[in-house]
Amino acid sequence: MYEVIAALTPPVVVGGAFVYGVFKLFRSEAAGRRQAKRIDRAESQKG
Repeated sequence: MYEVIAALTPPVVVGGAFVYGVFKLFRSEAAGRRQAKRIDRAESQKG
């Protein structure tokens, strides 16, 4: 039983790190787009 868990631990850790990285990337990209739209709207109202 422990042999199976020991064999599966590295792929689970690598997969979890990959999913976390993709999630952070998507979240940062989405946040950047939302922020740019707010700036554009603010500039159009001022100008």
